[in-house]
Amino acid sequence: MQIVKVFNNNVVAIESNGQEHVVMGRGIAFQKRMGDVIDESRIEKVFTLESKESRERFIDFLNEMPQAEIETVKEIVKMAEARLDKSLHDTVYVTLADHIHYALSRYADGIIIRNPLVWEVKRFYGPEFAAGKEAVRLINERHSVNLDEEEAVSIALHLVNASMSGVKGESLHIVTEMTKATQAIMTIITYHFQVELDEESHAYGRFLTHLKFFVQRIVSKTKLNTGGDEELYEMVKSRYPKAFECVEKIANLITGKYDYTVSKDERLYLMIHIENLMKQNRT
Repeated sequence: MQIVKVFNNNVVAIESNGQEHVVMGRGIAFQKRMGDVIDESRIEKVFTLESKESRERFIDFLNEMPQAEIETVKEIVKMAEARLDKSLHDTVYVTLADHIHYALSRYADGIIIRNPLVWEVKRFYGPEFAAGKEAVRLINERHSVNLDEEEAVSIALHLVNASMSGVKGESLHIVTEMTKATQAIMTIITYHFQVELDEESHAYGRFLTHLKFFVQRIVSKTKLNTGGDEELYEMVKSRYPKAFECVEKIANLITGKYDYTVSKDERLYLMIHIENLMKQNRT
């Protein structure tokens, strides 16, 4: 692995098998220069960014960000991956670094920006919000600032975005729309059945998992069509009339707001999941 560019003592660009990568590792570039071979035992992270645009953004990030902020981002990503027990898309380094850099700048200027999704993110993305709170603690400690809980919400959304399969790291607006759509659907369910859902229950957590995948398809315009089972659909519709009415309200909302027609397959799954949620909520 031969160095093609040294960014600082801890970050280099290397060429391997005809492809350029960015490599991070403490002291990996100490007393190194272009053309030298790196010590592979010092590698902590290798970035292989597919598009030219992503590579250029990442290089700009490395050139422009203070080293202390880069180290904070590395620490946050490592912590978040451990807490969430999943790998995050490499673009999270750029999006998080950008967010943190401007959050610190706003703090220095005394500017406070309120996040309108605080309640929704706490409710629907608990693990990511917890990781976001830990990230804020690290930022405050490393940079001698006092960022508040609302920054944890913004960081949580970046983590959700970076952990979603099938959604590019640049599409944070999709996660925001998903959060709003999820809240709208849960509001319909709550009012339709006139119930207060137990948000700490396993049934609620399971339903929310199914709902997130459904909402992701809506916002990204990805249809679910498994061929359909008309007989099963009619049977479930007849057996669970109240769940059917609720799903019709949800489908009307989605069609009007997102120009997305909810298929019979999706209506069937929603009816079953909503009915199960209501049964568990009553017990």
